Amino acid sequence: MHDLPPDLVELAKAVMMAAKERAKRIVTAESCTGGLLSGCLTANAGSSDVIDCGFITYSNESKSRLLGVPRDAVTEFGAVSDIVASAMAEGALAQSDADVAVSITGIAGPGGGSKEKPVGLVYMALAQTGRDALVKRYVFAGTRSDIRRAAVGAALELVLSSLQDDEED
Repeated sequence: MHDLPPDLVELAKAVMMAAKERAKRIVTAESCTGGLLSGCLTANAGSSDVIDCGFITYSNESKSRLLGVPRDAVTEFGAVSDIVASAMAEGALAQSDADVAVSITGIAGPGGGSKEKPVGLVYMALAQTGRDALVKRYVFAGTRSDIRRAAVGAALELVLSSLQDDEED
């Protein structure tokens, strides 16, 4: 098992503290990051106070079976798309007792990319009870590890920002 990136574990700790302060529970739905996001969150003591569960839905079939992602959405738009990222987050929220869901789907490489969908393309979505999902698109550079780490960092920032915005509402 590889050591988790300390900077991401530290960022995950900030996310956990913000969630705990607001009495929010988090669920993750990961594809290309394969559990790295959940690993960073649960590396911190006290994570059981805010982490409900995590889904690693690497195959298209598991995205549909576990998260309710419509098969036609995967066929029409591809697993790496804003539509699928949104459906993953909303499905994770529906299948959990969490208040906040974050999903990640992308092409970590080194192969699998195309002109339309290059290696490094990542979509993530944040879903919260009673709100429309917020979807972000990124193209990260570097090795497979670099892309996966960058995606986890962006997802943690997205959740942290959302939790902090809630305080201002």
